[in-house]
Amino acid sequence: MGIEHPILGLLTFTVIAVAIVSAVVMLSLIGMNVQDFILKTPTTEGFAQCFSQSLDLETPRYKYNLSIIVANSGRVDLKLEKIFLATDKGIVEVRVTGSHTSTTVTIEDATASVEIILKGFSRETELWAGQRGLVRINIASDKSLYTTGGQYSATAYLTTIGFEAFTVREARFKVGELEECPPITPPSPLVPLDIIRVSRAAIYWDTFDTNPINSRLRLFQEHGADCKASYVSRLVYGRSGLVYLEVKTDNRECALLAQGVTLPNTGSIYVAFTALTLDYRAIGQPGLFGAILTQDTSLTKYYTGGFNNKDNALFVKVRIDKTIRTYTTPFTVAYNTWYDGVLVLSYSLPNVPGVLTAYTCSSELNQTACPDLSTSRILEAGERLIPFHVGISIFEQGGKKDKEKMAVYFDQVIVTVNARPWTVRVESLQPGWTVTLKDGSGNIIDSATAGPGGSVELIVWGVWIIKNGVIEVYDSSNTLLLSRSFPEILGGDVYRVTGLHG
Repeated sequence: MGIEHPILGLLTFTVIAVAIVSAVVMLSLIGMNVQDFILKTPTTEGFAQCFSQSLDLETPRYKYNLSIIVANSGRVDLKLEKIFLATDKGIVEVRVTGSHTSTTVTIEDATASVEIILKGFSRETELWAGQRGLVRINIASDKSLYTTGGQYSATAYLTTIGFEAFTVREARFKVGELEECPPITPPSPLVPLDIIRVSRAAIYWDTFDTNPINSRLRLFQEHGADCKASYVSRLVYGRSGLVYLEVKTDNRECALLAQGVTLPNTGSIYVAFTALTLDYRAIGQPGLFGAILTQDTSLTKYYTGGFNNKDNALFVKVRIDKTIRTYTTPFTVAYNTWYDGVLVLSYSLPNVPGVLTAYTCSSELNQTACPDLSTSRILEAGERLIPFHVGISIFEQGGKKDKEKMAVYFDQVIVTVNARPWTVRVESLQPGWTVTLKDGSGNIIDSATAGPGGSVELIVWGVWIIKNGVIEVYDSSNTLLLSRSFPEILGGDVYRVTGLHG
């Protein structure tokens, strides 16, 4: 994990500085306002504050302590991502994962444990404009890493928050000429672990445990359609608490639109649902069913996507007034069978819809592969509309048979923004830790083990909304460290393990 010579740390910083100067010169040549560029370029200031070294003869272990101050004197907020440490054996790279990071590294023939403790940072690793923080670095190595009188550097690599840019700060120090670091007590291993939700992407979700008709959902229909919506509390095909939607008129759209939901006009909008189309008694007309994003409540300008059980396909459809285009991918869609799908509208620019996609999973028993099937449409200029309403919909596509109609049961729906509704993310884990997600009855929904990045993504495809869900965290020896329950765990949620551990 080492770089052959510490002088490369100085060369790296020099190359980056030359690149920034060159960029400024190039911008001046093409006429861009150089002052604006400089003002937007993140800057930092920093210096080595202290350095200590000692030798534990019983181990033996060489112990080093270094403190550096990093100040953000720029106009954008920064996040500390990595620390590069120059040593006699090369440069050590340590990824900073939180306010307390512990890891083991190998540099040539030396093995060292590195502990990084941050003080004065916001949200654990963020350094906001005008803010300064202390980076305390503790190293214990089986080989000597520093020589008295030697010149070394510690480099902080920071990325900008909200911009695709980065900055570095190199703090140089000479061993033996800095004052010794005062003792610092590392975070107590007795502080209990906890898990918190740090973000929620869902803007609407409903399991239909209570009747949503005319309150959370309202029925709208295309002109000339004969639509009906009702609530079903009894058990139907293994599920209860359902919304029933039917249409008797051929080539007409019916929709239940969520009330009080404001859709963004940038990023990506996901609409996930679980539904079944009926074929019994006088019902059996084929058609399209799934999710809808519509500009108007008269259903003349909309995007829909989901399942087509007439053509056995996954579909997306664009309608703008009388122009209707449908795009499909083969997929077997049977009557009286529950299906899970997701409609996604991705904006390429604010107010400019770019891609319309429908996803599903062809194997409900293999959730780790979900979704594994999609149909997509790159929207052309004439197909772009900005939706203001979201919901679930059906479209009859059969023949004109008076006694037949199309009917669909919907079991649940969730709308998320800029996050996939089929994953739940857990962060700030130690590599090797395992996270298990359970429902309120104790059934395991998914489990995953953290890698070097310290996070996992749990698959909740087809579950979407987990009532009284439980997140369990196990260490690398499969010992339960933490178990927390939440009234609802939703697809798109992000959770973080907090607290300190030994």
